[in-house]
Amino acid sequence: AIDSGAFLFKGKPETVSLEGYLAPETFSVFANATLDDVVEKFIREREEQINALKQDIEKTGLSVHEVLTIASVIEKEVRSEEDRKMVADLFFRRLNAGWALQTDSSVHYVVGTPDSVFTSASDRDTDSLWNTYKYPGLPAGPIAIPSLSSINAVLHPTPNNYWFFLTTLDTGKVIYSKT
Repeated sequence: AIDSGAFLFKGKPETVSLEGYLAPETFSVFANATLDDVVEKFIREREEQINALKQDIEKTGLSVHEVLTIASVIEKEVRSEEDRKMVADLFFRRLNAGWALQTDSSVHYVVGTPDSVFTSASDRDTDSLWNTYKYPGLPAGPIAIPSLSSINAVLHPTPNNYWFFLTTLDTGKVIYSKT
């Protein structure tokens, strides 16, 4: 049974799914395991990961839900650990300034095109609390299952002065800009 009072679920709205709350790991399961057994295994693993980071999470002043949400966006936006830490700091700067994050990955999540690269104006105009073009702040919940690398980026961002970034299509190189 899932312990809804566990540290892992602190701050999680009831209306948000378990996306982001399951560990992105590979497990062996018994042939007769139920779906509940498998989901609980993924949750227990994520709970162990989050509990190991409890002090770092508490130092941020963010809820676990907020950490997982930001980490999930970072997971979908950039590839390397170094870039994840840079983008985490950039996102915090935007959030603190009251800006919209304006991430294509959140729009892809809303319109159901997770493998796309580009968003259209109509995609970006979709009315959803997960649309970070339309609504400032964080999306309503995680848009993916974040890796420990993305979670750690949120907990230990690399300070920088950038406000913008883009990822090149060919190599995945991230280009940063102040303006």
